[in-house]
Amino acid sequence: MTARRLLAISWDMPPLSGPRAVQVSRTLNQLVPLGWESSVVCFGARSNRYNQDRALATALEARGVTRLQVPSLEERFAFRALWRLVPPLKNMPDEKWVWIRPAVRAARSAASERRFDVLASFAQPWSDHLIGLKLHRILGLPWVAHFSDPWVDSPYPPYSTAPAWQRRLWQRMEADIVREADALIFVTRQTADRVMRKYPDAWRTKVSVVPHGHQGGARAIEEKKSPFHSLRSPLRIVHTGRFYEGRRTPEPLLRALGRLASARPLAKELKVVFVGTIVPAYVDLARALALDDVVEFTGRVPHDESAALAAGADVLLVIDAPSDNSLFLPSKLIEYLPLHKPILGLTPAPGATADVLNELAYPMAPPDDERAIQSALEGMLERAATGTLAPSAQHDAVARRYDIACTARAFHDVLMQCVRQ
Repeated sequence: MTARRLLAISWDMPPLSGPRAVQVSRTLNQLVPLGWESSVVCFGARSNRYNQDRALATALEARGVTRLQVPSLEERFAFRALWRLVPPLKNMPDEKWVWIRPAVRAARSAASERRFDVLASFAQPWSDHLIGLKLHRILGLPWVAHFSDPWVDSPYPPYSTAPAWQRRLWQRMEADIVREADALIFVTRQTADRVMRKYPDAWRTKVSVVPHGHQGGARAIEEKKSPFHSLRSPLRIVHTGRFYEGRRTPEPLLRALGRLASARPLAKELKVVFVGTIVPAYVDLARALALDDVVEFTGRVPHDESAALAAGADVLLVIDAPSDNSLFLPSKLIEYLPLHKPILGLTPAPGATADVLNELAYPMAPPDDERAIQSALEGMLERAATGTLAPSAQHDAVARRYDIACTARAFHDVLMQCVRQ
C-alpha cells in the first residue's frame, strides 16, 4: 500500500516539551501504522531559552516522522526588546508571527520535493493556522485546522485583556481560517460550540471533536498500575502542569489546606505536590499558611520525570479556572488516566473536565470554593483512613476511550475525509 503523506505545521514539537509538543508528536507517531508519512514544519531552537527534552525527540525520530526545523527571529534580542517597548507588536496574533514567512518557505520547499495528500496545522500558537492558510492557498492542498483550545473566545490573557482593535484583527484571522479550512478539529464539544456559534450553521459540518490522547494501551495501563496504598500516611496528592495567575490558580486549595492544618495534624496525613513552573506568589502563600510540611513545589521537570511523580501519587489533582461552563480539557487529565489513580477535580460543572470526571465517578469541587474544596479533601482523607479510597470501577473503561490509538484513528478519519473530497 502506498503511504499517504501529511504536511504538518506545528511550532511546538520535540525536543520542546510543552503539552502541545507531546500531543502532536504522539498523534503523528500513531498515524504511522495507519499508513501515513508525516513531514512537520516546526520551530528549531538555536538557544537554551526553551524547555527541551531530547528523549521526546529521539522517540519521534524512531517512528520515522520527519521534522523540518526552522529557526525564528523571536530568539533575537532586538525583537524581544521591541516587544517589551511596544507590547501589541508581540501579539500579531502571537510572538510566533515572525516565524510565518520562513515556515512557509520551508513547507513550500518540502512540497516541491515530494507529493503531499493533505495539510494540517496545529495551534497554539495561532500563527500555525496563518501558515496553514497561506499554504492552503498556494499549494491547493486540503487543509485540517486543529484548534484544540478556543482563540478569540479564550478567557485567558492576552485574548481577554486585548484592546478592541486587536480583538477585531484576531476575529478576522479566525474567520478566514474557519471559512477556508476543509476540516476543523477541537478537543471538546464545549469549545466547538463556543467557537462556531459566531459562524454560519453550514460551517459546523466541518467540525470534529477529537480529544487529547494518552500513551496507554491495555498492556501499558496494566504495567503502569501500582498497588494503591490507601492506608499509608501521609496520603500523597500530585498536580502536574502550569498555573495562570488570576485565572487557573491553586490559591483556594492552599487556603482550604490552611483551614485543615489549623484544625488537625495535617502534615501527618497529607502531602500535596505541585509539579511545574513555580509561581513565587503561591510559594509565599503556602508559607504564610504554615503549609511548609504539607505542600511541595518541585519546579518544572522533564516529561518522563513528571510522569513518574504522577505515577507515585495516591491521588491525582486537576485544577481549572472558575467559569460558567469550562471549555478546556487539560491534557494532564488525559495523561493521568493510564496511571489508574483516583482523581480529584477542582473544576466548574458544567464543563469539559467535569464531563470526564463524571464518567469516572470521581469527586469534584468548584475551583474557587474553599469550603467545598476542604470538604472534598476531608472526604478523601476519611476514605484513605478506612481503606475505601481506590480507583473507580469504570476507570479503565473510560481510560481506553482516550488511548492515543483511538484518538489518532479519529484524526486519521478526518484526514481521509479531506483526501477523498
